[in-house]
Amino acid sequence: MLEAAVLAGRETAESAARHEVVRLGVSQDKAPAYLNAGERALRRELRAKARQLGDRVGGDSPLPLLMGEVAYEQWHRLLFARFLEVNALLIHPGIGMAVTLEECAELAPELAEPDAWAVAARFASETLPGVFRLTDPCVCISFAPEDSQKLEQIIMGLPEDIFRCEDALGWVYQFWQTKRKKQVNDAGNKVGGADLSPVTQLFTENYMVRFLLENSLGAWWAAGNPGSPLLDGWEYLRRTDDGEPAAGTYESWPAAASDVTVLDPCCGSGHFLVAAFGMLWRMRAEQESLTPAQAQDAVLRDNLFGLELDPRCTQLATFNLVLEAWKQGGYRQLPTPNVACSGIPVRAAGSEWEDLAGDDQALRGSLARLHSQFRNADTLGSLINPVSGPKQGALLGRTGTLESTDWDKVRNALRTAVAEEEDSGTVLGDTVNDVARAAQLLSRQYSLVVTNPPYLMRTFMSADLQSYIDAHHPAAKGDLATAFLERCFDFAGKNGLVVTVSPQNWTLLTTYTRFRKDLLDNRTLHAVARLGHGAFRQITGEVVKVVLTIIQTGRAAAQHRFMGLRAQSSLGPDAKALMLSQGPLVVLEQETQLANPDQRITVSLLDKSALLGAKADGLQGIATADYPRFGRFFWERTLPHPDWAYQQSTVRETAPYGGREHIIWWEKGAGALSEEPGAYVRGKNAWGKRGVAVSQMGKLPVSLYTGELFDNNTAVILPKNDKDLLAIWAFCSSPEFNEAVREIDDVMKVTNSTLVKVPFDVEHWRAVAEATGPLPEPGSDDPTQWLFSGRIAGSAEPLQVAVGRLLGYAWPEQADDGLGDLVDTDGIVCIPAVAGERSAAERLLDVLAAAYGNEWSPGLRDGLLTAAGGQAGKVEGWLRDKFFAHHVKVFQNRPFIWQVWDGRRDGFSALLNYHRLTRATLEKLTYTILGTWISRQREDVSSGVAGAEDRLRAAEGLQNKLKLILEGDAPYDIFVRWKDLKDQPVGWDPDLDDGVRINIRPFVTAGVLRSKVGVKWEKDRGKNADGSDRINDLHLTLQEKHATRS
Repeated sequence: MLEAAVLAGRETAESAARHEVVRLGVSQDKAPAYLNAGERALRRELRAKARQLGDRVGGDSPLPLLMGEVAYEQWHRLLFARFLEVNALLIHPGIGMAVTLEECAELAPELAEPDAWAVAARFASETLPGVFRLTDPCVCISFAPEDSQKLEQIIMGLPEDIFRCEDALGWVYQFWQTKRKKQVNDAGNKVGGADLSPVTQLFTENYMVRFLLENSLGAWWAAGNPGSPLLDGWEYLRRTDDGEPAAGTYESWPAAASDVTVLDPCCGSGHFLVAAFGMLWRMRAEQESLTPAQAQDAVLRDNLFGLELDPRCTQLATFNLVLEAWKQGGYRQLPTPNVACSGIPVRAAGSEWEDLAGDDQALRGSLARLHSQFRNADTLGSLINPVSGPKQGALLGRTGTLESTDWDKVRNALRTAVAEEEDSGTVLGDTVNDVARAAQLLSRQYSLVVTNPPYLMRTFMSADLQSYIDAHHPAAKGDLATAFLERCFDFAGKNGLVVTVSPQNWTLLTTYTRFRKDLLDNRTLHAVARLGHGAFRQITGEVVKVVLTIIQTGRAAAQHRFMGLRAQSSLGPDAKALMLSQGPLVVLEQETQLANPDQRITVSLLDKSALLGAKADGLQGIATADYPRFGRFFWERTLPHPDWAYQQSTVRETAPYGGREHIIWWEKGAGALSEEPGAYVRGKNAWGKRGVAVSQMGKLPVSLYTGELFDNNTAVILPKNDKDLLAIWAFCSSPEFNEAVREIDDVMKVTNSTLVKVPFDVEHWRAVAEATGPLPEPGSDDPTQWLFSGRIAGSAEPLQVAVGRLLGYAWPEQADDGLGDLVDTDGIVCIPAVAGERSAAERLLDVLAAAYGNEWSPGLRDGLLTAAGGQAGKVEGWLRDKFFAHHVKVFQNRPFIWQVWDGRRDGFSALLNYHRLTRATLEKLTYTILGTWISRQREDVSSGVAGAEDRLRAAEGLQNKLKLILEGDAPYDIFVRWKDLKDQPVGWDPDLDDGVRINIRPFVTAGVLRSKVGVKWEKDRGKNADGSDRINDLHLTLQEKHATRS
């Protein structure tokens, strides 16, 4: 319900914002003549706001950022008012008492406000000036009455319980971002600036927040206050057998709660901050004998700090903190929460800022450093470090105070600088204050840094973000969350705690080996909890695999031990939460993790006495960089062929001989693939040898490798001694292999090098292999495997194989079995008897009888039919109505037998061998065979045969469509994106090298195939050499093609 309401609210608000921004002419070069003086002033402020947000103003540009901001502010103005009302915190400033929206409506006339919501916003702005900025032009804008009414109805339609839920605002914001997140992801562009927040923010689950805070802040309190009643409410605080907090006691922390400072540098809607607030005020009340209200005010003033890239989130976090303080201690004037936006960028040139300092060199330096830090603030956010070191110069000292000059001078210069950028005093004031507050918080150090940083892989980072992380966090540059983790170490100083929810990549992948080694050498692990996939309720599948960590910035003492928890095998957030609170603990010495392969942090003890790598190498396969061009299923091409080579790929389940569906356009290694940008030819050391092919995702199923080329989703474990192949196969084909690999690497796709970094007891597995017996000989009963012999009897799909054999298709490893005389010679077999040939059913029965010999019987026939989805005895019905759909499914939407028909069950239908479907063959079908059928129908029409006229009309329609395919004008053309225009086929002239996907398009477009084929011609991944998109859904006219040949 909440998600649907938020999405509806966003759609309504954005539509209303677009209408009003256009009406005001914000992006027009001149103000519309119909605007009054007040609207003209508002237009000027909106233009300034648009520039600040990063929109290009003028020339009727669309202003997407401004419209989004207006929609958001208008929606949340109503939402916040409703939160306050439901919680009896919508306070009338004149009388200091709570009022309802109904009472606000009564007060509207005397306050000269248009409605109840405007009154509510006015009251809220006086109690929460940092949240309700009524002077913000995005708030000042007025929606059309009908749009405002829609928004109000959506808000009022939500149950009151939602407004009492402490994490509701976080979910509201998460849902609000859903649409934009999808837009950014679908666009596939690099992410930075305004797109970072919707793509990277993820609402932190409550059980994660509680586990991390209770085992850091809570553990510190428990060690010093073992009799405190607060401990009874901390179900996630884990203890050792002697009752001590398992994650540690943090003796280097301050003794008093009043001296503990907590920062969330990526605070989002404030989930961690609100939870820490609840713990800290109770600690201070108990320790200092304060009333709840006194303790809460003290915590807001002294202990709690938040930073966030997204200014909307700072607003949410502030509101959540204030709302919680009022709920717990009653309404009163509160200290302003220490929450600031670290994502407000400055727009002017750095030299312009420096010039404002005149001859004051200290001020000039401070302004230069401030500008350089904040010019990309909307991308960098809390990565900004004003005290990053002497080489770059520090703007502020570690206490947050200004170095080299005084802050008043900088503030005044800031006001002048921003005033020259903006037209609006409102925008100016907010920008100056936000930059100033953020700079101070970014420069401080804290006892506890706790956060769920943004998740973004390096591949998707904008150039500015990549270059900054490369310069400041080179060991953590693989993803944004790990760079933030390293930044948090600076926030935490010498002995502070860094407590994070993050993707587990940094704990396991070789990319982060240097980062891990530095961490294990110079910092102290206190807790590592592996959650794996499925930890978040809003994300399904294996998109994000999570680890919770508590790390102290100082070096670990000798024999230091840390707490480990393994919840990655528990399914879903509830099961993982239970494991965190009650699951078995693993207590490990930190030094043991340094001994792991690549210093992986595994939460386990690995036996390094012998690794698989001592007996075998893990090799990576070929990456084509354009698989739709270079890869095919083997049945798409007549084989053997000198330009095409077998390519082993993945298997869904472990099998001795699987993954043998594919071929690659190899050209003996000297063709187009060898020149393709981004292609990598790897795995040469394995070619011609035997080993184990591992599918690198999921449960790591395996198959035997027999020396072919292999792709980059398959790694080959190649024995260093052929005698060890049996033992290695026994190990890799057992569940123990997957368990061992996942112990050290639980990412979605495991690297080839990781596969051999697992313990391998060679003597044990030799014994297992000896008991199992020798390896089976290569072979398969599956017709989708190139090892298949072509034999019908014993096949996994006997009827499919029989039809293929009848039409003249030959499997690459097919042996002569005496069926040659029954094979059709032209690759056309009609379902009904036509042109002197018997029906397809009769001819298929002959093939089956020959294949099964003495075993053939009506009972066997009926068993095969029912197993293939047909009816007993109805061979023709199965061929006409069931065969093709099943063929498409079995051969993965790349059929090599095509069935054309005229749309009538009693009409014309023919099976075609795609490999023989040349222009001459299609002409024969169209004019000779179908022509004969049409002549028969004309005769039947003359004789008055029932249904003949309808059959004639259907057959003529089919013939006309086939003629269009033969002609090949758009949209019945073949388009091959990797061929030049002069090389594009003219008319029906397919090249088997181009594959079924390309060549079947005219038949799909004409609608002449018996069943749907799930093939698409959308844009392929990657770019062409010239940087253009890989477009397939393009149609060329005959005129365009002939023009290149004249």
